[in-house]
Amino acid sequence: MEHDDTEAGNGTEAGNGTEAGTGTGDPRVDAAVEALGDLDAVPVSAHPAIFERIHGQLVEVLGELHPGPDPSGRDQSGSG
Repeated sequence: MEHDDTEAGNGTEAGNGTEAGTGTGDPRVDAAVEALGDLDAVPVSAHPAIFERIHGQLVEVLGELHPGPDPSGRDQSGSG
């Protein structure tokens, strides 16, 4: 590796807590975060689609963890 992407003080690769084996405790979240490592292998023009896919996966997991009204007061049911 030609440069150090390690963030100061946390011992993990920039933006990816799974590199140091820390994980999140949820394999679906870990898999989504690990997919960020694939960005170097694809053209920048493909990055938005990857980010959207990962975002969708994380939203799905969060929705399962906290079903019900959004704390901001918005209705998450889609009914308005």
